[in-house]
Amino acid sequence: MNDLYVGTITGCHGIKGELKILSDFEYKERVFTKGFPLIIDDNIYKITSVRVHKNFFLITIDDLYDINEVNHLINKDVYIKRCDLPLNESEYLLNDLMGAKVFDNNEDIGMVTDIVLGKNNNFVKVDNSFLIPLISEYIAYFDEKSNILYTKNGKSLKIS
Repeated sequence: MNDLYVGTITGCHGIKGELKILSDFEYKERVFTKGFPLIIDDNIYKITSVRVHKNFFLITIDDLYDINEVNHLINKDVYIKRCDLPLNESEYLLNDLMGAKVFDNNEDIGMVTDIVLGKNNNFVKVDNSFLIPLISEYIAYFDEKSNILYTKNGKSLKIS
């Protein structure tokens, strides 16, 4: 899938066309920037301005500064093209981990069956039986091409 869900437009803020977006996307600070292209209802819009207010991103798009020009977008989902997201070589999306094999010291210890979002850390659930926190103490790296998550001491978390 090339399009990634990044949030939902929950309403307008004021009368000048600012859209309120609620997002829990892991790289939202990179997406909600001036000039970034967004996909809403299969149309592409460019962010004209952006600011943060409470838990929301307030954006204007395509120089539309009137609530009447953007009202039809309320409650719509917002997507981006995956190729537009600037990720470093060692970065990945949480959804990319789904179905990945998990190796610890060259030993296959299972497969990622779920992603668990925590308040301070995120976790991968391996074979629906144990969790590995996605922190540097346990994760060596993720090889996206071979779909393998390499861990350090991940096996020690496995319940026998």
